[in-house]
Amino acid sequence: MIFLEELEQSEVEFDEYYAHDKEFLKMFVLKPGWPLPDVNVMYTEPEWKLDEFQELKAALNRTKQKLNEFNLDEWHEHTGKMNPAGLVVNHVKRHVRPDFATQAWCKFYEIACSSDLVSLDEIHEEGGTSFTSVHLCEAPGAFISALNHFLAINHEELRLEWLAMTLNPYHESNGHPDIVTDDRLMLHTLSNWEFGPDYTGDIFQPGYAEHLHRTVLDRFGGNGAWLVTADGSIDCSDDPGEQETIVSRLHDHETMVALSVLRDSGSLVLKSFTMFECNTICRMYLLCCLFRSVVLRKPATSKPGNSEVYVVCKGYRGRSMAMPYVRAYFDADDRHQQQSHNPAGAGASCMFPLSAVPAEFRQRMYRCAEHFADMQMRTIDYNVAALPVREALYREMKPVQVSVCREFFYRLRLRPIRYKQELTGMPINNSGHKSRIDPVRIGRKPISMSYAESVRIRNMDPGLLATSLYLEVLQCHDRRESQRKMTEDVVWHKRVQLTYRLPDVAFRLGKPVTAVKGSKFCCEAMMYYRQRVLSTFPRVRLRDRCTVVDAESRMSYYRAKIDRPGAAVCDLTDVCDEHASDHTALQHRCLVAIVDALRALSDGDDLLIVGYPLYTQLSVATFYTVAKMFDAFGLVKPDQAYGHAIAFLKFSSAHHGGWLAVLTRAVGCLVPDDNGGMALISWMPVKVLVDQKVYADVVTANNMCVLHELQPILMSASSHNVRQVHLPNERR
Repeated sequence: MIFLEELEQSEVEFDEYYAHDKEFLKMFVLKPGWPLPDVNVMYTEPEWKLDEFQELKAALNRTKQKLNEFNLDEWHEHTGKMNPAGLVVNHVKRHVRPDFATQAWCKFYEIACSSDLVSLDEIHEEGGTSFTSVHLCEAPGAFISALNHFLAINHEELRLEWLAMTLNPYHESNGHPDIVTDDRLMLHTLSNWEFGPDYTGDIFQPGYAEHLHRTVLDRFGGNGAWLVTADGSIDCSDDPGEQETIVSRLHDHETMVALSVLRDSGSLVLKSFTMFECNTICRMYLLCCLFRSVVLRKPATSKPGNSEVYVVCKGYRGRSMAMPYVRAYFDADDRHQQQSHNPAGAGASCMFPLSAVPAEFRQRMYRCAEHFADMQMRTIDYNVAALPVREALYREMKPVQVSVCREFFYRLRLRPIRYKQELTGMPINNSGHKSRIDPVRIGRKPISMSYAESVRIRNMDPGLLATSLYLEVLQCHDRRESQRKMTEDVVWHKRVQLTYRLPDVAFRLGKPVTAVKGSKFCCEAMMYYRQRVLSTFPRVRLRDRCTVVDAESRMSYYRAKIDRPGAAVCDLTDVCDEHASDHTALQHRCLVAIVDALRALSDGDDLLIVGYPLYTQLSVATFYTVAKMFDAFGLVKPDQAYGHAIAFLKFSSAHHGGWLAVLTRAVGCLVPDDNGGMALISWMPVKVLVDQKVYADVVTANNMCVLHELQPILMSASSHNVRQVHLPNERR
């Protein structure tokens, strides 16, 4: 293999005797075959704690606290250079070129190669030609890609049939830090992604396990999946010492959903962290009762200084054995949620009483917890001690990294596969799903800081926090504008450039979007700041702002901008201000007004829609639908005082018929009370929305709108005179 020869010819000389097994055999085997507890004792007693486990937890947290003052980006750069497997991902990216050349891809490929997850004999006994898999909390799709690559190399005769679920990045009620917005795979494979009855993708939504089970049976010919993976986590940066407790309910849900959709003799790969608390111990005990093999693995490509491990379970004893426990779990969780509405965990009761978990198993679990905790503590201590002499140690680590990378390729027999064997049959790696840069992801990363600094900010005086956030927002927007900005007062497009047609219309209902937390139509970082500011500080109504512009002035301003003094105007500024706290109501009022405005037009008329936010699929679909009725349309550059507007030139009754009917139908789908609690999310596939030429201009305009929206809020809340700081388009 050419890429291995490159490693061998490296200028760095490496020690042939480096203990590779230390990296590739980080594992712990648990004994299976334990007796199942009585299902009636589930969640009947309070949580219990074991002193030796809690002492181990305290020791690990003391070690992790040494990192509190380190800037996260700087620490990650340092630990990356100290990581024995630090070269692997880049070499995979360069020489194997999979769909997702990421650390997650490498981790799962390593697990697949070392764990014999494919029950080939049983598949052949059934005369099967496909391998079925379900992937929970999967975005962006690296595990699916790695599994597909593994099958293409090692079991080319099998076709991968897969189904995935994750928090839906296109449902705007989901946002930072919960969602993964990298949709390079998802956008091209949406039919393989299941977001549940309410379209949010939230694994906690009522009835999700039953819904997914029915979907799996329909998709896989009445059978469950041969493999289920669950890679979910929750942002624990506000309380890293309680990571295990914070993620406990999520991991319990993943486990129970997996047990619902697995077929007999199937396998489960479940992410876990530390194992100090009773519910983790109970979850592991249940898995050891229900599977013939349970092994905890920490892949070589998993960062050695974190708590992440993967529980690899093989030989599922069957759904009939597991379902009483699955049903009891969901019943208990429903009761607790109704009583406390506490999202942090399954509650103050434990899955099983202490007496139901044999002492021998608890002892084995302690050795397991100790094994991985000691490994993590040694790594953290070594990396901290390395800082004063890091340059010398980086040089010493180079030959180790070369050796481990070389061993990774040898052990896994990794090589490229053909494009037609990849999930989409097209290259989507690294630079995005299109040849152009995804405008949403430019400048997406918020400012990095240490844990101690983040704590200080959380406890900061609100006025100082507002000043700090205002400067961060300006810096973020500056980075975004350095890549793309509106240089003209109006960015014009023609109807003939729009590639969608009436057959593309597909109405999608889901949980109502009352507050926009995420958007495919705005820079990630700007949307992050918007959500953070709106959840921290009170809104400033239009009438309370320093500069108040009335509707007459807005109309004159925008007519002059497009040089159409007779243009009809649909001004939604006051409507949006009035309904800012309920996005569903806002959309309904706006859409009714837009439909009324369109019905009043005659051929050749021009239209201005003022103040209509374009953050959601619904609003962008509305914009595109209206654009189909005119010869040309344009986005007017947003203004701090006058807001923002969309211009449409030369209305054509020859083109409006079917599209106006779409808008009229949409009005009737926007009220949740009329649709079983569900509301219209969109009527145009998201891929169609982002594939239009105007898409990048929508994102650019939205970034400016967010900046203008946040400025008066932060200025009002600030304890400093931030009015002296000009907006980017006001700078000299």
